Parts: sequence; structure tokens; C-alpha cells
Amino acid sequence: MKKSRLYYAKDEFLNIYSLICNLTHEEILHKPDDDFRLHFERLNRLAAIDVDDQDVEEMLCDKKLQPVIKHISCLKKTYGLKMEIEFARLIIDAPDPWRLLKRFKFYPNYLELARMEYKGGELKPNNRVVFIGSGPLPMSLISLYKQYRIKGIGIEQVPEYANISQKLIKALELADFIRIISGNHLSLTAHEKVQMVMVGADACPKNEIFTYLAKTLDNGTKLSYRIYEKGLRRLLDDKQILNIPHEFKEYARIRPKPPVNNTSILLVKDISRQDRGD
Repeated sequence: MKKSRLYYAKDEFLNIYSLICNLTHEEILHKPDDDFRLHFERLNRLAAIDVDDQDVEEMLCDKKLQPVIKHISCLKKTYGLKMEIEFARLIIDAPDPWRLLKRFKFYPNYLELARMEYKGGELKPNNRVVFIGSGPLPMSLISLYKQYRIKGIGIEQVPEYANISQKLIKALELADFIRIISGNHLSLTAHEKVQMVMVGADACPKNEIFTYLAKTLDNGTKLSYRIYEKGLRRLLDDKQILNIPHEFKEYARIRPKPPVNNTSILLVKDISRQDRGD
């Protein structure tokens, strides 16, 4: 039965790919999605299928599948970005922005992620976090403030998305608590005192970001990032960290509860006496 699920998953994966592989980034972002929305919805349902980790490893190691996995992952992320942009613009123009925000399909997911990272980061009200790669719809920062009064700084490297995000934060009347910066990880300067840095799923290049943070963050600063650990969702996570700099020590790994699928990994910058040359 499990092997039949794997064969079905492979066939379905390749079929979906054949239907969307010629879409461009610009087509997904700027054209009506009537012609391809259902294919991405199929992909989301496929990702939820229970497949053994060993079978997923087999797919990940299949050299014929590797370029397919990489391409379809990129297309899915672009479609997710499209959804965020469109919903953010709706919220900005809404007469009751908060009421509409709470209707966002993944709002419950972000509330649970906020709980996981508030607890794992040992945060307290009025602490400040930075989110690198916050995008046009900075739900993690919004959820952390809404639930726990955690202040935030979002850093977004695409000026258009940063601008949308700034307007969204203003519409939600959160500008005194959440600040959006147009920039990248290099925009995080030493004078910004924060308790935790969060690295977004689509922030890249990941290894360069982590290397920079390892050199610049104060000792004791916490860092979080999210991964998919189970099932076919791993196929859609093509930006995992390969090498965590030795300056960071993992101290918590919070595995998801429904409706969340992401594992939150918590690190702390921990320079030992030997590393400091004492």
C-alpha cells in the first residue's frame, strides 16, 4: 500500500509538472490564475500525502527528478507570493483590514507558528525580533505582535514588496510596533538590539545570510528558521541550510501540530571561551 502511494505520488507529481512547467515567473505573478490555480491546489493536496521518509529520500536522490523538483518548488513559491501580494492589496483597501486579515487562509497556521517561536525563543512582551525576507504580507511579525506584543522589524529585499508591506502595516495601525525595511541581511546593523532573528523560508542565499549573522550578531542572540521534515513537503523545500556556522548552537526543535507543517529550529549564538581566544 505504501509503495502504491509512492508510485501514485510520483505520477501525480510529474503530471502536475507537465501542466505548469512552461509557466514563467511573470506569468504566474501578473496573469489571472484561472488557467493554473487548480494545478497548484493539486500540488498542495499531493504534499499532504503520507509517504515514508525513505521513499522521499529515494525521490530526492533520483537524478532525473532533481531538476523537476527544483523547478516545481520554484513555481510553487512564486504562486504563494502571488497569493500574498493579492491578499495584502485587498487588506490595504479594505474598510475593516483586521476582519479581512483574519480570513486569510493560513491565518491559523501563523498563529500556531507564533506560539511555537514565542515559546521556543523564550520571548517576552516588548521584546523585538527581526524577520529577514518578510515579503509583502509579513504574517509572522503581525501574529507575534497580535498574540504576544512582540515588536518587529521586517527586512524585504524587493522594494515593491517592502512598499506593499509598509502600506499593509499602516492600514492595520501597527506602524508603531512593526517597521519594514527595504534591504537585505546586510541592512541588519549592530545598533539594532534584538532578542531573535528569524530567517524566512524564501530568504536567500541562506548560507550567505547565516554566515553574515554568525559574524555580526551579539553573543546570546537567538535565531530561528523553518523547515519541512516529513513527507512530500520536503520536495518543496529547496532552500535548506547545508552548513550551520559553528557560532550557532541548536537548542530547540519544535515539531508542528496541525494546521502547521513546518518544524521551527531555534539556534543561539554561543561563542565559547576557546572561540574568543580567552
